[in-house]
Amino acid sequence: MLIEIWERLRGYDKWIETEAKVESSKVSETLDSESGHVTYGSGEVLVWADQQGENQRAYFTVPDDSPLYQFVGGESIPIRYNPAEPDEYYLRELVETRIHTIAKRVVIPLVLICFYALFAWLGMRHGSR
Repeated sequence: MLIEIWERLRGYDKWIETEAKVESSKVSETLDSESGHVTYGSGEVLVWADQQGENQRAYFTVPDDSPLYQFVGGESIPIRYNPAEPDEYYLRELVETRIHTIAKRVVIPLVLICFYALFAWLGMRHGSR
């Protein structure tokens, strides 16, 4: 529901809806030098035809926990594109993936730090009585 409100506020609901095809998909592997963990992602190239019949292309990357991860060439996905700038597109799942990634990397650690600080503060208060 919130995303629909955000889409209306941004004007994406007025953009032209079409089917984009996954032109190519490439899986990548990244090693985190600090933790030693390997993470996976994929780079996707989308192609769609605008109102004038011109092909437009866009590239994006997503982590392996995204519903957009590792699409196969030829798959279709609904997008919206800006009629004034046909190379500008909106893909709801990509926005949701980015929000999820930000939450995992920023918001959740901040909440954990706040809880830790709160419990440490409460422990100091309790210990001083």
